[in-house]
Amino acid sequence: MSQLNRSIVTIFCAVCLFSALRPFAQAPAPVGSPPATSPDAVVITVGDLKMTASEVESMLDNLPPQNRRFFSSPGGRAQFAEFIVRNKLLSAEAEKRRLQERDDVKLSLNTFRESFLANVMQNELMKETKVSDAESEKFLNDNLASFEQAKVRRIVIRSASSNQFYADGKPSDQLPTDDQAKAKAEDIRKKISEGADFEEMAAKFSDDPMTSGKGGDFGTVRRVNQDPRVLITPPMLDAIFALKPGEMSPVLQTPFGFELLKVEARITPKLEAVRQEVDNRIRQQKYEALYQGLKDRTGVKTDGAYFGTGSPAASVQPNQKP
Repeated sequence: MSQLNRSIVTIFCAVCLFSALRPFAQAPAPVGSPPATSPDAVVITVGDLKMTASEVESMLDNLPPQNRRFFSSPGGRAQFAEFIVRNKLLSAEAEKRRLQERDDVKLSLNTFRESFLANVMQNELMKETKVSDAESEKFLNDNLASFEQAKVRRIVIRSASSNQFYADGKPSDQLPTDDQAKAKAEDIRKKISEGADFEEMAAKFSDDPMTSGKGGDFGTVRRVNQDPRVLITPPMLDAIFALKPGEMSPVLQTPFGFELLKVEARITPKLEAVRQEVDNRIRQQKYEALYQGLKDRTGVKTDGAYFGTGSPAASVQPNQKP
């Protein structure tokens, strides 16, 4: 299954559940810790239906992580009870009205069922896939560049055109123009090249609120699969990994202003530090091979003209034999 297909499956399943949970997760959560309860104790009754504490806990365990954290908390448990009761009552009413026999409802139910089962099967195949020490070592050695890291410092000179990336409400007309900001950055670079200390210059001149107080310390940057919480652009990554330890970049224009980047160290991690990621990437490759084999054995074909993946001449006619 491609990344796109996996995303469609995950999104479809998540949207159905998120739509049902959203009104409860957004409401203010009451406080208080639940008392100790026997797993066999009946904690919800809806007509003739009774649910035990263990059944509720099993439902909680199967929620997506972000929902599970909220509804497992003391404040979220009452809202989870209301979610269960509402689902039981309204789904029972829908069945009384035989809505499950309506064509659009049947189509949605079948799509959800297939999507859910496909996701479960993918997870099962991934768990069943074994990765040896030799495979992990070879994968890391073959892909060292993608795991490489660099310890970086930065100096940022904010300009009027980058003002939207700062949330302090400072008017743009109080900031230097791009030409002025670039000239200031070039002057700082010249002073550092002549012997000024990068950390001291960052503390004195950098406009980056996250790093200026730490001598411009930007932390460790990853060449590939960089932490999405770190705001860094591809040109910045290119500049960083073109530098040797101790070298400083030219002045770069980024969404944050005009920057100087200095690499203090380049780090190639040992296998034990990235073993989980390495093994997951190997499992994903093996899973993709299994999925492709399943497609080949089944004789899957799609109409290239209809789906926009090929020319009309290469399209597959209905009932064409593989």
